[in-house]
Order: sequence, then C-alpha cells, then structure tokens
Amino acid sequence: MDATTPLFRCQAETGCLDSSIVAQRQETTLEGGQLLVALSGAMVALFRDFLGKGPERCKSYWAGRDLLVILLGGGYTVAEQTLYDAGQGQAVQNSRHALQNTLAARMQGTVEDLTGRKVIAFMSASHQDPDLSAELFVLEPEESDSPAGAPGEILPG
Repeated sequence: MDATTPLFRCQAETGCLDSSIVAQRQETTLEGGQLLVALSGAMVALFRDFLGKGPERCKSYWAGRDLLVILLGGGYTVAEQTLYDAGQGQAVQNSRHALQNTLAARMQGTVEDLTGRKVIAFMSASHQDPDLSAELFVLEPEESDSPAGAPGEILPG
C-alpha cells in the first residue's frame, strides 16, 4: 500500500470498513456526525495497523468549515512506556514525531478520501502526561465559501 492508497471507503449502512469489504458495497458520502465517527475510526485503524497499537480514545471535531481536529488519547506502546518511565520522555516525543511525519501522507489521504476535500496543510503534536496527540488538517475552502470569509474570520485590510 502506498501513501496515496485510500485506507477506507464508507457506506451509509455499515460505517467505515476495510477496503477488502468495501469493494462489495456501494459507496456514499458521509456527513455530520457520521463523517466525524468515520474519521476517528480511520485514524485509530491507521495507527493500529502501522504502529502496532492504536490510541485508546479518539474524537474528531470541526473547528470552523475548513479545520479538522482529531484528538487521540492513550496508546503508549510497551517500549514507549518503558522509555517514559525511565526518564526518556524526549526519546518518546522524537519517535512519535518521526512516526507522525512518516504517516502524514496516509493520514492526509484518508482525510481527503473521507471528506472529499483536499488537505492543504497538516500539523501534528503530541503531549506526554496525559498521553494526547492532536492531528490538525486544514482543508481547501469549498467553492461555496463566501469571499467575505467565514464567521469569526478576520480578513486583512
């Protein structure tokens, strides 16, 4: 699987499924809460499949029309917990940062696949106590967005 291979397709009647099952069902676009649940599920599966262990908690939020925030909690691997307990928290941070960078294209592809919108910027951060990560995706504005800007947006000039 390369970085552009969609990991998930979603169906209205079943939610997100792996691609082998999806090929048998008709695709549809998810919206609202169903889309957010599908995004959370896709991120958990991606981390689980590529890191060996997924987060214990995950929730996706819209912060305006074009910013998707995915918060992940828990999920230290045994190795990460061992390093953290031994005072090597920076090594855990460095490792997580490298893994997040390695998975960035896959995460962006998953978000684009599920939302139907292009990701124009991606940022990732993690915190150790409590064990939290934030994945931020800035999406290309939809054509229907007003040139006057979104509510709460400050425009230059």
